[in-house]
Amino acid sequence: MSAQLLNTILLPMALASMMLALGLSLQPGNFAKVFNSPRAIAMGLLLQLIGLPLMAWLIIALTSPSLELAAALILIALAPGGATSNAITYLSRGDTALSISLTAITSLVTPFTLPVLLSLQYQWLGIDSEELRLPILPTMAKLVVVTLIPVVTGMALRHRFPSLIQSIQQPIQKVVGLLFIALIVALSWVNHQRLPEILSSTSLSVLSLSVLAMLVANQLSRAARLSPEQEITLTIETGIQNAGTAIMIAASLMGQPALAMIALYYGIAMNLPALMIIGWRCRSATETHCHSGC
Repeated sequence: MSAQLLNTILLPMALASMMLALGLSLQPGNFAKVFNSPRAIAMGLLLQLIGLPLMAWLIIALTSPSLELAAALILIALAPGGATSNAITYLSRGDTALSISLTAITSLVTPFTLPVLLSLQYQWLGIDSEELRLPILPTMAKLVVVTLIPVVTGMALRHRFPSLIQSIQQPIQKVVGLLFIALIVALSWVNHQRLPEILSSTSLSVLSLSVLAMLVANQLSRAARLSPEQEITLTIETGIQNAGTAIMIAASLMGQPALAMIALYYGIAMNLPALMIIGWRCRSATETHCHSGC
């Protein structure tokens, strides 16, 4: 498989498929959470759209990484929330409706905010290379095509054919999951020569961003006096990013496979603290049940 075929055709198609699957799981009623829990929604958006990029800059300031790694951390931080956060929130006994609302909102606004903020923050980082420049309007157009339109299309299909979509939703999600795994394998194969170097030099910073994001989100949510379910939801939403969007931008729009591999590694590493949260929440629920039964 050639790198050009993967970057220009297969990656955008894979991301569009993932966003279509996300849209099929959404209904207009999901956005009612904005009005029912405005404080939780506002805190979640603040953490994801402002807090996470600030945490990326903090890690950059403390670790003085290579320009390549710094650029990747900023790109990851500006990506929308990942759809897997909804499943993780459910397994962690969080507020699933809140999680879906936050994922939907960030997925809808990111095509317009990410290109502007990424270009601006790359200027702050001192990136002068044309290779890392991102044309704002073409990037917006590409993101609208591969993220926004599939999400809206999925929502429209669910509204028009609710019974049919509900019956095929799980198989579609499984196919998309397999597609993402195939994407990981293909990216790793195409970039296998640099893979050991990238992983060895980026592992600590990438994992630190995910862990720091979840810790800060948890503490700020607690300080805001949100419910325990909302706390755990914002903790997960802040740390789980849509790695597919970051990978597509890095590989397809910027032509930077190394940045794509770092984003790919984040997409894997972010699940480690998430799995710990699931285990902790399930254990707490079991202990509570045992105590109440006694």
